[in-house]
Amino acid sequence: MTKDCTLCSTPRDVLVRCQIDESAKWHFVCPGACWKSVSGGVEDARGLNDQYPHYRYGGMWKNRNADGPISAKKPKKVKDRQKAERKARNDDQSASDEQETNEESSA
Repeated sequence: MTKDCTLCSTPRDVLVRCQIDESAKWHFVCPGACWKSVSGGVEDARGLNDQYPHYRYGGMWKNRNADGPISAKKPKKVKDRQKAERKARNDDQSASDEQETNEESSA
């Protein structure tokens, strides 16, 4: 039995369970564009709390009765991309923090 994505109503065999608004209601969103639109593409919105203040990751839902093998695991290329994006965000944050420190010390 498939479930529909809360946002786009597309029936899926794998969905991300998460809270996305102030209602704190659990939603099931498809792991593609819908999930990225509510989380920034990161499970726990690490470093993105200002942009997604109501987001809370609640795990994956998988249709156990689907035909053929269905995996709720992220492919390696997705993990690698997310790791690179997280590193870039952290590097940008470190650079801006360092710049602020330099400006304060020179003032």
